[in-house]
Amino acid sequence: MKTILVTGGAGYIGSHTVLQLLEQNYGVVVLDNLANASAESLRRVEALTGKSVTFVQGDIRDTAVLDDIFSEHNIYAVIHFAGLKAVGESVQKPLSYYENNVYGTLTLCKAMQKHNVKNIVFSSSATVYGDPA
Repeated sequence: MKTILVTGGAGYIGSHTVLQLLEQNYGVVVLDNLANASAESLRRVEALTGKSVTFVQGDIRDTAVLDDIFSEHNIYAVIHFAGLKAVGESVQKPLSYYENNVYGTLTLCKAMQKHNVKNIVFSSSATVYGDPA
């Protein structure tokens, strides 16, 4: 069974993705700091599927947490949802957004490289394209 790491996996989109992965018989490890999510979503996914999820409460910027995950689990691929996304707030707190979204993603990619994980799905949103003209 292939194991997928889902960052931000306790959020709305992440938890729905986890549900689909479990239904397709993947092993799932979720890394989420619960800043915009609840672990309850994962308990509900487990109840719906009858399968368990490995949940790690932590941050993608934490190299020790990432090293532990990649060392303890044979991760085949990463689906990366752990990003801040509120446009208005990003204007008010640009450094927080940069640190989480850019530095966090780089930290994740470095951990993947260190552990020879070469498959990633990077989730984004239409907000990266700006306001429609």
